[in-house]
Amino acid sequence: MSNLIELINAELPQFQCGRCETPGCRPYAEEIAKGSPHNRCVPGGQETSDKISKLLDTDTLLLDEEYGPELKSQVANIIEQDCIGCTKCIDACPVGAITGAANLMHNVINDLCTGCELCIDPCPVDCIELIDIDEDQSISARQISEYFFDLKVELHQRKNKKTKMNKSVSENLVIAKSINQKLFNRNINKKESIRNLQIEMLDAQKNEKSISASDIETLKKQL
Repeated sequence: MSNLIELINAELPQFQCGRCETPGCRPYAEEIAKGSPHNRCVPGGQETSDKISKLLDTDTLLLDEEYGPELKSQVANIIEQDCIGCTKCIDACPVGAITGAANLMHNVINDLCTGCELCIDPCPVDCIELIDIDEDQSISARQISEYFFDLKVELHQRKNKKTKMNKSVSENLVIAKSINQKLFNRNINKKESIRNLQIEMLDAQKNEKSISASDIETLKKQL
């Protein structure tokens, strides 16, 4: 199965655009290997669908154009004077081709940008434009993109795992505090029960007049 996934992934254009309704080319390759239709890669065109049909030794499927228009050879460009440094485009980029920090201008690494257009919609100030580039440059960027896509996925998974671990630690602390409180209350109640029993015993001796009333009151105060 893993070899088949690699072969299918090699035929996909590596735009990482998600138009096939999976989060990237490799995830789509995994879905195809499981039996999903292989004609949803509009950026790859009919040629990609035909290559995968041949690879799978199945009938040719016509490209399903409902999954969006064809992507061009292009890169994103951030208009400097309009960028507010919101970092939304950084989060949206599937291959980490946009750099920058909060409240500072962001930049696009052209050698990594696949032109997937995923950064366009999240931008609240419409400061991202698309610039046509040479097809060879686009192919080169998309070939590199697979590594950075996998890297970003791995970092995201690590972040989620760390968040879950922190949440687990936090929950354990709450549980531990609750247990400690219960034990503390139990000890308090136990001490109170013993004190009440001692007072009852002193009162019994008071009734029997085996100890003077003043001595009994003194002993009660010492409890």
